[in-house]
Amino acid sequence: MMSRSGKGSGVGHSGDCCGSDGTAFGRRDFIRTSGLTAAMLMAGRMKVMAGPFSAEDFDKIIPADKKLSKEWIDTLYARGEPTTVKAGKVDYIGMPINGLGTGQVYLSGDGELWYWNLTAQKRKKHNPKGPAYMSPDLAKGPAGQGFALQVNGKTHLLNSEGFRDVTFTNQYPMARVDYADADCPVDVQLEAYTPFIPLDRDESSYPVVVMRYTLTNHSSETREVALAGWIQNLVAARKGPKVSAYRELDNIATVECSGGTPNSNGMALGVFGEGRPELVDVEKTKPGAEGVFDGGVGVKQGKSDAASMGRRFSLKPGESKTVSFAVSWRLPVVKYGTGFGHKTSPGRYHYATQWPSASEAAAQVASRETTLYGGTKKWVDTWYDSTLPYWFLERAFIPINCMQTQTVQRVIPQGSKQDIYNMEEGVRCCPGNCTHVWNYAQGLARIFPVIERECRERIEYGLGFDKSNGEISFRYNVPGKRDRDDALDGTCGTIIRVLRESQMTPDYRFLESIWGRVKLSMDGVIKHWDPDEDGILSGAQHNTLDEPWHGKVHWLINVYHAALRSAATMARQMKQDAVAERYEKIIAKGAPVMVKELWNEDFGYFIHVPPDDEARMHGSTKGCHIDQVLGDSWLHEVGLDPILPRDKTRRALQSLWKYNFTPDVGAFRKIMTNGRWYAGPGDAGLVMCSFPHGKIEPKSGNKNYAGYLNECMTGFEWQVAAHMLREGMVEEGLAIGKAIHDRYSADRRNPYNEIECSDHYSRAMASYGTYLAALGYRYDGPEGKLGFGPKLSPENFRAAFTTAEGWGRFTQQVAGGKLSAGIEMGYGSLRLKELGLDPVEGTSAREVAVELDGEPVAAAFELGSGRHVLRFDEELTLGVGQRLAVMFS
Repeated sequence: MMSRSGKGSGVGHSGDCCGSDGTAFGRRDFIRTSGLTAAMLMAGRMKVMAGPFSAEDFDKIIPADKKLSKEWIDTLYARGEPTTVKAGKVDYIGMPINGLGTGQVYLSGDGELWYWNLTAQKRKKHNPKGPAYMSPDLAKGPAGQGFALQVNGKTHLLNSEGFRDVTFTNQYPMARVDYADADCPVDVQLEAYTPFIPLDRDESSYPVVVMRYTLTNHSSETREVALAGWIQNLVAARKGPKVSAYRELDNIATVECSGGTPNSNGMALGVFGEGRPELVDVEKTKPGAEGVFDGGVGVKQGKSDAASMGRRFSLKPGESKTVSFAVSWRLPVVKYGTGFGHKTSPGRYHYATQWPSASEAAAQVASRETTLYGGTKKWVDTWYDSTLPYWFLERAFIPINCMQTQTVQRVIPQGSKQDIYNMEEGVRCCPGNCTHVWNYAQGLARIFPVIERECRERIEYGLGFDKSNGEISFRYNVPGKRDRDDALDGTCGTIIRVLRESQMTPDYRFLESIWGRVKLSMDGVIKHWDPDEDGILSGAQHNTLDEPWHGKVHWLINVYHAALRSAATMARQMKQDAVAERYEKIIAKGAPVMVKELWNEDFGYFIHVPPDDEARMHGSTKGCHIDQVLGDSWLHEVGLDPILPRDKTRRALQSLWKYNFTPDVGAFRKIMTNGRWYAGPGDAGLVMCSFPHGKIEPKSGNKNYAGYLNECMTGFEWQVAAHMLREGMVEEGLAIGKAIHDRYSADRRNPYNEIECSDHYSRAMASYGTYLAALGYRYDGPEGKLGFGPKLSPENFRAAFTTAEGWGRFTQQVAGGKLSAGIEMGYGSLRLKELGLDPVEGTSAREVAVELDGEPVAAAFELGSGRHVLRFDEELTLGVGQRLAVMFS
């Protein structure tokens, strides 16, 4: 554990690692003073992260003593504030703000909509090298769409050009932008969002952005005010007719620009409320604020690809008024990515089959504004009203926005009647719902579990499944060129994911429907890679590092064992005890062999033992590899006991901290030059693999893939951070997460875009695992079991949680040496048979009292496996607003 004194962990010498000339460097080269490098600064930030370092500290590339400053360590735990950005100073903000699987639209730091990509187009930065990390995109001005305010005849654009003081505040999946100017007597606050209600996928999948403006007159005089917006059809066909039309629908008036036919692309602007707005123009010749306040002329249809509308009203001194606009779109046909490069297939966006026009999609949101805005706001308030640090809450949740980008399209393929989620690894890069990437993602399964269930049913065990042998194509729509088209870690991870998806349901119907296929794939893995059932893999083992590794591969064996344990659990749930026993016997044979042959006591971590064949020796070999105990990390996510000895797992994690975490990735990469840059000079991070005991360059059959081992990739880092939290290495786990947060600070790049192989990389959703670890969250829906064990401030803890059918808030306090806890539901319902709570140091518990809304509840209480377990005499069902209180004495 790192010292709170700020002197770092003080872990011993990093071993005989690669030598260097001692020159560490950063975004601004280190300045040498009396043989010491200058204190390492995270670029553009006030707080010193670590240092000072001497030249010798970097002789081993990664210093064992991280020298993290007390000030920086304190930020790991501090509640802090939400990310707040003054527009005009920062240009990188781009928060995805459209519905799930409906395209990609960003909100900028000054409240404009930019980076429209509704057609799944591919650009140069959408490639496996991930160039957007070192060259982040700058927010661009409005592309044919915007809003403006008029006060007493003077126009103010609603952006940083129109107001001197513009402040963006993160509330993802919402955002707040405040506008003020000494020359404007009216202040404006924007709440921008698309409906986003966890567990309700359909209500979170609108092709609609809501811009909710609240105007306040802070002067002493009544002001005549107008608020208007304009729209241009950014997705119109290059040739063909242009039609602009005004419509009045339920609680909304719209102007829509399209080609005038059911199959033409269209975009609409609407203003909520009944009746015709005062300002309507369907014959606008070009986008922009010019002319939008000239008043309506009564024309309801024009021949333009641009239009505008808005409202006029008076504001008395101190009075506020809220006006909501909707920006919406409809693209009936999309060519979505189905292959590398620019290979696409035609299909229909699912959302386009739900509404015949962009206006009608907006109308459904408008007619249900109270429910949709209220549900979204309630989740935001529940999530951020926590005792956990703001930085942690933001980074754990934000990567879920992958689902709001062109990383994902919800489509109905041509010739099919069934919709699927076509998922690439990153935005328009590396197709096929790649199993060995998406199996790191944890957030989607807990926020919108129906999507993960559908993917298991329709992709891995549907379009990508070979019923003859159980093989799962690791890219369902990209035929392989190898003898087999499955990836070992992808298949094993998918088996574990099925258990997770089952646990996020209220009963066993999902598992019953899919278990036969899962068993076939588990048996297929055994037959192909472990035919003698000794628990040790053999042969070519293709994996997420894009090569078949050979020999005894520590992390792949561990993931295989985790899949066997998960499959055994499901087999018992399906009343197939003999099947479960077979899987458990394989683990019992293989786990001790893995420890005996792959644990290196001198190194303090597990190693990869390749065959004695130069052509097949590529891999991590003697290196300290980031995923070496990935399988046990996975088992925590599904509430199963780890397989490896806990002391060795903890030591392996400690070695990852010692050998792989560096306060300056640039110093490491100066020596280990191969690989892509997802953490640069001056950035801290956990590198994929270090070689502290003699090996300098990793062996590989492909030089490009060898470079992977030198990179920092957030999905892998988050996985380790979560595991560290689960194993009690709280400070180290937080430090890894905070380093990622600092790399994505808004003064350096877009905090809403964790980049690996292209933008919005799906593996980054592993971040949610750190959140579950911080809660000590355990859940099994069919069994009605829920448990918590907070790792941060357990004596005063509050945080959101989700279950199969509802979400709410968990609280825990310690007073007078006694522990109390509560569960309050904010949405849906929770069926509960058993509640588990981890004891808190310094407390005692001999008896327990349980109440539901103040009424006593009968429960049996026992302390088992170091955990307080309450079993209710009768199953409980908690609804919205109900509170379950537990008090130990």
